Order: sequence, then C-alpha cells, then structure tokens
Amino acid sequence: MNRQSEEMRRELDQIFEAFPYIRKEDIPAIDLYMDQVTTFLQRNLSGLSRDPDGDKFLTKTMINNYVKNKVLIPPVKKKYSRDHLMLLIMIYYLKSFLSIGDIRSAITPVMERYASPPDDPAERKKEAQTKKKERAERTASREERQQRAEKGNRKPAEQHADPAGAGQGLGKIYDRVIGEIFEGLPGIRKDIEEQIEYAENDFVLAPEEDRPMLQRFSLICRLSSEIYVRKLFIEKLLDSGE
Repeated sequence: MNRQSEEMRRELDQIFEAFPYIRKEDIPAIDLYMDQVTTFLQRNLSGLSRDPDGDKFLTKTMINNYVKNKVLIPPVKKKYSRDHLMLLIMIYYLKSFLSIGDIRSAITPVMERYASPPDDPAERKKEAQTKKKERAERTASREERQQRAEKGNRKPAEQHADPAGAGQGLGKIYDRVIGEIFEGLPGIRKDIEEQIEYAENDFVLAPEEDRPMLQRFSLICRLSSEIYVRKLFIEKLLDSGE
C-alpha cells in the first residue's frame, strides 16, 4: 500500500464516520420556525459537507424556493413540521446531483400522498368535518349495499383495507429509505476500497513522479463513470414515471 492509498483510505474513513444517520426520532416532534429549521439541518448535516465551516446547507432562500417550486409543502403560520424536516433531509441528499425539476418529479408524489403540514386548529376542524362527512357517506353506502344484498338474497362483499397504505405516513417511509441508505453504506465502502486497490496497481510503468497523479486521475474517472451511469438510470426512472 503506497502513501497516497493510505491517505485515500483515511479520507474514506472520515466520510463514513461523519455520515449522519438522522432517524425520525432524532427530528423534533414540535413545529419549528425557519431559523430553528436551518439550525437543525446545519448541525445534523455537517458531516456531508466538503467545507463544514463555510458551506450553507439549506438556506432560508433555498427552502422558500422549494416551497415555491412545489418541492416542499408550504409551512402553516411560518411553522415547519417534522414532515417538512424529513422532506428537506431527503431533498438535501438529492440536490447534489439532481435538478430541482427532477427532485420535484421524484418527491412530489410521495409528498402529496403522505406528508402533513404543521398542526393548525382551523385545518384540523375542517379535516374533522370532512372525515365526519366521509364516515356518514360510508355508513349510508354500507346500509344501501346491505339492503340490495337482502333483496337479492346474497351476502354483501366484505371490505378489505389496503395493508400497503394503511397507517403508512411519511415517517415510516422516511425511516425505511434512510435505513436502507445506511444498510447499503458498507457495500459502497467496499466497492470504493476495491477501486482504490485497483488504482494502486494502475500505471505501474509510468514515471515515478507522475504515477500518483495518474493513479488518482484514473480512480476519479472510474468513480465518476459509476456516478454518471447511476444518474442516467435515475433520470430514466423519473422520465418513465411522468
């Protein structure tokens, strides 16, 4: 193992040691104002930054733009819920290699189906009224089916809940996705280590003073090609889902 490879492995160790695992339980359950949101994200995502002291992770302007571009649900009375924070963390993972349009294509269907805005009394009352109306309609519908069944002398069909959608919620989806990311990290690390080992044996006949530079360049190109192919595949997935 040469000196350059040792340094690469140390840097790889630092990346995986600092990679943040933010579980749903680590995210405040109370609603937060914008400054509290950006502080939380800055504190918990610093391990992903190239320059933790100088980089701005998700600024107020960026978050407002996400809302404007319908990548993020709007806040209620300037407050952001746990669902907002979970969405912002997932957006942060995506924004380094996807455009805002692609992020919207990926995240909007999930957001619209499962995300909830901060608690608002007026909205809660409206939602309760809607649910009450829906229950009344379901009751009337069941009674109507029962009456038709009795007239036809047959049993009404049983109603089965959809187990895939029941009680899913954004929190469960977030925990599943983030958990799978971290379960996959050892495999990613192993692959990078194999690429480093391959680079050690590359350009062995090159002039000694040029060898580290050429090996590093070769490694960068191979890793970049993997990223490029994965990005192309992600774009195909997004396009096929439109």
